[in-house]
Formats: sequence, C-alpha cells, structure tokens
Amino acid sequence: MKENRQWVLAAEFSGEPDAFIAKGMLENAGIAAYVEPNNMSTLYGAGTTWAPVRLFVGADDLARARELLRQSNDA
Repeated sequence: MKENRQWVLAAEFSGEPDAFIAKGMLENAGIAAYVEPNNMSTLYGAGTTWAPVRLFVGADDLARARELLRQSNDA
C-alpha cells in the first residue's frame, strides 16, 4: 500500500473507527489512503484516545482529499 510516493497528513481523528470510515470514503473516490496504526486505541479499548489517529494520502491528492473530508464533515 505505501508504495513509492510522498505521503502527507490529511486529517486527524480521535478514534480509529472514524479514521477508517474516512479512509474508505477517500478510497471510494479513487484516493489511496492509509491510517497510521495507533496502539493507544487498542491499549485502552474504548476506540477513542488522547493520541490522534492520523490519516495519510499521497501529496498529489491532498487538496482533493481535504475537500472531500470537509464536505463530509470529517475534517
């Protein structure tokens, strides 16, 4: 998944479920994305944590990804 491209931060979330929903929405729109693993959410098991869950996209897709996230109220 993380082939040879420049990945940049598109958004941060308080829990993994929201981050993975946003990732799916972006991928559905043709934008490759990945969620940085967050050990704090699995450690506490509550799904939300003080440590942000980060969503990354390719640098070329950043503007479009942020616009889609904004339109869906995910950023």
